[in-house]
Amino acid sequence: MKKNRLAITKTFEERQLFLSSFELRTFTKKRLITHIIKLQKFIMKIQYQMYKSKLPRLRTRKQKALREYTGEYTISAGGQRVPMTRRLPKRKTKRKFSRKQLAAQRLFAKRARAGTLRRRR
Repeated sequence: MKKNRLAITKTFEERQLFLSSFELRTFTKKRLITHIIKLQKFIMKIQYQMYKSKLPRLRTRKQKALREYTGEYTISAGGQRVPMTRRLPKRKTKRKFSRKQLAAQRLFAKRARAGTLRRRR
Protein backbone atom coordinates (compact mmCIF):
# COMPACT_ATOMS: atom_id res chain seq x y z
CA MET A 1 0.00 0.00 0.00
CA LYS A 2 1.31 3.45 -0.89
CA LYS A 3 2.18 5.81 1.95
CA ASN A 4 0.95 9.02 0.32
CA ARG A 5 -2.47 7.67 -0.69
CA LEU A 6 -5.29 9.85 0.61
CA ALA A 7 -7.66 8.20 3.02
CA ILE A 8 -11.07 8.91 1.51
CA THR A 9 -13.33 7.84 4.34
CA LYS A 10 -12.08 9.04 7.69
CA THR A 11 -14.87 10.53 9.78
CA PHE A 12 -18.41 9.29 10.33
CA GLU A 13 -19.82 12.27 8.39
CA GLU A 14 -17.64 11.47 5.40
CA ARG A 15 -18.67 7.81 5.48
CA GLN A 16 -22.32 8.87 5.30
CA LEU A 17 -21.69 10.67 2.02
CA PHE A 18 -21.28 7.36 0.16
CA LEU A 19 -24.69 5.77 -0.15
CA SER A 20 -26.15 3.09 -2.38
CA SER A 21 -28.46 3.96 -5.28
CA PHE A 22 -31.40 2.40 -3.41
CA GLU A 23 -30.81 4.72 -0.41
CA LEU A 24 -30.54 7.73 -2.70
CA ARG A 25 -33.89 6.89 -4.34
CA THR A 26 -35.62 7.14 -0.97
CA PHE A 27 -34.44 10.75 -0.45
CA THR A 28 -36.72 13.73 -0.92
CA LYS A 29 -35.67 16.43 -3.40
CA LYS A 30 -34.58 18.77 -0.62
CA ARG A 31 -32.52 16.08 1.09
CA LEU A 32 -30.97 15.06 -2.24
CA ILE A 33 -29.89 18.65 -2.92
CA THR A 34 -28.31 19.01 0.54
CA HIS A 35 -26.58 15.67 0.07
CA ILE A 36 -25.17 16.80 -3.28
CA ILE A 37 -23.91 20.05 -1.72
CA LYS A 38 -22.16 18.05 1.02
CA LEU A 39 -20.61 15.80 -1.61
CA GLN A 40 -19.42 18.83 -3.55
CA LYS A 41 -17.75 20.29 -0.43
CA PHE A 42 -16.10 16.96 0.28
CA ILE A 43 -14.81 16.66 -3.29
CA MET A 44 -13.39 20.20 -3.12
CA LYS A 45 -11.64 19.34 0.15
CA ILE A 46 -10.07 16.20 -1.32
CA GLN A 47 -9.10 18.06 -4.50
CA TYR A 48 -7.37 20.76 -2.43
CA GLN A 49 -5.46 18.13 -0.41
CA MET A 50 -4.31 16.46 -3.62
CA TYR A 51 -3.24 19.80 -5.11
CA LYS A 52 -1.30 20.65 -1.93
CA SER A 53 0.47 17.29 -2.00
CA LYS A 54 1.75 18.01 -5.53
CA LEU A 55 3.28 21.37 -4.59
CA PRO A 56 7.02 21.44 -3.87
CA ARG A 57 8.19 22.03 -0.32
CA LEU A 58 9.53 25.46 0.45
CA ARG A 59 13.21 25.30 1.28
CA THR A 60 15.27 28.07 2.78
CA ARG A 61 18.93 28.44 1.92
CA LYS A 62 21.32 29.53 4.59
CA GLN A 63 23.50 32.43 3.55
CA LYS A 64 27.22 31.90 3.69
CA ALA A 65 28.92 33.93 6.38
CA LEU A 66 30.84 36.95 5.17
CA ARG A 67 34.56 36.31 5.34
CA GLU A 68 37.58 38.56 5.25
CA TYR A 69 41.05 37.52 4.08
CA THR A 70 43.61 37.89 6.88
CA GLY A 71 46.72 37.72 4.66
CA GLU A 72 48.00 34.46 6.12
CA TYR A 73 48.02 30.92 4.75
CA THR A 74 47.60 27.48 6.29
CA ILE A 75 48.65 24.18 4.81
CA SER A 76 45.83 21.73 4.21
CA ALA A 77 46.00 17.94 4.58
CA GLY A 78 46.84 17.65 0.85
CA GLY A 79 49.84 19.98 1.26
CA GLN A 80 48.20 22.95 -0.49
CA ARG A 81 48.28 26.51 0.76
CA VAL A 82 44.83 27.72 1.84
CA PRO A 83 44.22 31.41 2.61
CA MET A 84 43.03 32.09 6.16
CA THR A 85 39.82 34.01 6.59
CA ARG A 86 37.79 35.25 9.51
CA ARG A 87 34.08 35.80 9.85
CA LEU A 88 32.77 39.33 9.60
CA PRO A 89 29.86 40.50 11.74
CA LYS A 90 26.40 40.04 10.24
CA ARG A 91 25.03 42.86 8.13
CA LYS A 92 22.19 44.75 9.66
CA THR A 93 19.10 45.07 7.50
CA LYS A 94 18.05 48.56 6.52
CA ARG A 95 15.04 49.77 8.41
CA LYS A 96 12.15 51.25 6.53
CA PHE A 97 10.54 54.32 8.04
CA SER A 98 7.15 55.80 7.33
CA ARG A 99 6.77 59.31 5.91
CA LYS A 100 5.77 60.67 9.32
CA GLN A 101 8.84 59.16 11.00
CA LEU A 102 11.15 60.60 8.32
CA ALA A 103 9.52 64.03 8.68
CA ALA A 104 9.95 63.88 12.47
CA GLN A 105 13.62 62.94 12.06
CA ARG A 106 14.19 65.87 9.69
CA LEU A 107 12.47 68.25 12.12
CA PHE A 108 14.53 66.92 15.02
CA ALA A 109 17.77 67.37 13.03
CA LYS A 110 16.73 70.87 12.00
CA ARG A 111 16.01 71.89 15.61
CA ALA A 112 19.23 70.25 16.80
CA ARG A 113 21.24 72.31 14.29
CA ALA A 114 19.41 75.50 15.33
CA GLY A 115 19.84 74.69 19.02
CA THR A 116 16.13 75.03 19.76
CA LEU A 117 15.29 71.51 20.90
CA ARG A 118 12.26 71.33 23.16
CA ARG A 119 12.66 69.53 26.44
CA ARG A 120 10.42 66.52 27.06
CA ARG A 121 8.38 66.45 30.24
